[in-house]
Amino acid sequence: MPNRINVLQVEQYKKLLKDVGFVIAVGYPKLNVAGIDELRGKLEGMGCSMLFVRNRLVNIAMKELGHGEVKDICKEQTAFVWGEDPVSTARFLVDFRKEHAELQLHGALLEKAILDTKQVVELSKSPTKEELKSIISGQILAMGGTLSAQLLAGGGLVASQIEKIAKGDEEAA
Repeated sequence: MPNRINVLQVEQYKKLLKDVGFVIAVGYPKLNVAGIDELRGKLEGMGCSMLFVRNRLVNIAMKELGHGEVKDICKEQTAFVWGEDPVSTARFLVDFRKEHAELQLHGALLEKAILDTKQVVELSKSPTKEELKSIISGQILAMGGTLSAQLLAGGGLVASQIEKIAKGDEEAA
């Protein structure tokens, strides 16, 4: 029979992680308290969350939520980090790790796929949601501007011909 405290902990993990689309697992065994406080403060400023987990219990919770096993990214002391955008969160953690080498990237769970440390670093180099929105809107505006110019060019040519005819300059037309 499972321990009642463990059952409650699994339920708490399920409650906190049920609507999360991704988590990045970080290790912190050599990170001091000041470093952890700095990390948590900066994550909160970005709108991200950080949860210190018990590996075996969070693995059970994630399986019950249908995310699959996360035991490959839960090593030693593990904390889960998540937020609005996986790319900006990964980018922040990679940059934070440059200043605090004690922070370890164990991997990530992104849309039911397990990513290793190298893949998390590659993810951090991808454009964020805001950057992608900007790129797409720029491309849409550029195509609209080109179409508008092409539509107006034909009308401008016709208008100049009509103007020349109206002035009596039929030879030029």
